[in-house]
Amino acid sequence: MTKAKLINIIDNIIDFLTNGSVIRDNIIYNGHPNFYLKHSKEEFEKELEAIVKGKESYDRYDLYYYTNYMFKYMLNEYDSHTKMFFMDHKLLPIKIRFINNIPYIVDINEKYSQYKGARILSVNDIDVDIINKELEKIICYASENYLKIMLEDYLTNANIIKSLPLLSSSAPIIITTDMGKVQFDLDNIDEYVDKSIKPNYKLDINGSTAIITYNSCSDEQKMIALIEELNKNNTIEKYIVDLRGNNGGNSSINKHLVEYLKGKNIIVLCDERVFSSARMCAIDLKKIGARLVGTNPGTSINCFGNNLMNKKFKDVNLRVCGSVTYWYYDENLRCRGFYKEDFEEELKRNPKLLEPVFLNVDDIVELTLDDFMNNYDSVLEYCRIGRDFRCHYGRDVWSGRIPVDSLRNNFCRRRTRFCIGTHVIARKRTFAPRNRRA
Repeated sequence: MTKAKLINIIDNIIDFLTNGSVIRDNIIYNGHPNFYLKHSKEEFEKELEAIVKGKESYDRYDLYYYTNYMFKYMLNEYDSHTKMFFMDHKLLPIKIRFINNIPYIVDINEKYSQYKGARILSVNDIDVDIINKELEKIICYASENYLKIMLEDYLTNANIIKSLPLLSSSAPIIITTDMGKVQFDLDNIDEYVDKSIKPNYKLDINGSTAIITYNSCSDEQKMIALIEELNKNNTIEKYIVDLRGNNGGNSSINKHLVEYLKGKNIIVLCDERVFSSARMCAIDLKKIGARLVGTNPGTSINCFGNNLMNKKFKDVNLRVCGSVTYWYYDENLRCRGFYKEDFEEELKRNPKLLEPVFLNVDDIVELTLDDFMNNYDSVLEYCRIGRDFRCHYGRDVWSGRIPVDSLRNNFCRRRTRFCIGTHVIARKRTFAPRNRRA
């Protein structure tokens, strides 16, 4: 496609997201609440014209890159939901995690097993730090934690890597590590199964402890069946809800779990990937006395979301999703949703509406490279053998917002003025058992 056609497609996408409408459950949603919050339409057009480089022709990889670049320019820290996706996933058979800000291959297809634990140095002979900076240009994020997990995902997505202007979309992908080079055949990608991911709604009962895996807010009937199963056991004294990796879904499903767990001893396992409806679940569980363990969710609880605006571009295998709601939690953690019709008026009335607020865990427990190499879950083990986690602070814990400046460890350093929690950051802990089991 030509430059003019590329820009025209992007303009049509923005018009759809801002002026389109969608009906869901007999409710009409009229597009993004305020796409031009940070920049005007004129500034958008000027920036788009400036960044699209002069090439003879453009392809779907260019469309993906420049569309997400403009989403970041317009929304960034306020909206991690609005984005363009590749519909044909080409995922490399590896799992990457940043440990102390260094990307490591923590799991990989057996064919390349010798690279497990390797530190990534470059991609197609371009330093990985440069690749990460280029990827950052198309990632909307409000915290370094969220940027980190998105980089982990994007570095394993062949299509996203090929979209970067630094690289050729037709070249193979070669990752250089401190253990050598590994090249992936993109026409015949080896299968990879992340064995650490448990089935959603998996229930393990060990003595008086119930461990509930809740990694997707989906399938309400399975949630109801889970509650029925829990009701059959009257010996459970501690409930561990594993929310790690849950990137949301239907928030209305959460109410079944929250209602059942009221008045019980609850621990919630969190990580940076707890997103959208899952983040709402963590808040609701915290409000009824749960203790949060793990690492801090990466996105602000006040943000645009509810991405009901969907449009597919079948000829290039791309899809766009856009937010229709701005979620806001007040000082008492009451949640309200604002839409295109009332967002502007609320913004004038409430100057705190756009303040980023983050949910912090009560005990920080991080997986180490050693944990990944030995398939050891030190976060879960910390909760299994730890003291009684019943929250004895009560609801007054949540009565205020603690300025970041008062916390010893500045985990919410980018753009963040407030955090929700107790002494969560000030009491940072690391649990690292010496005797690991393979």
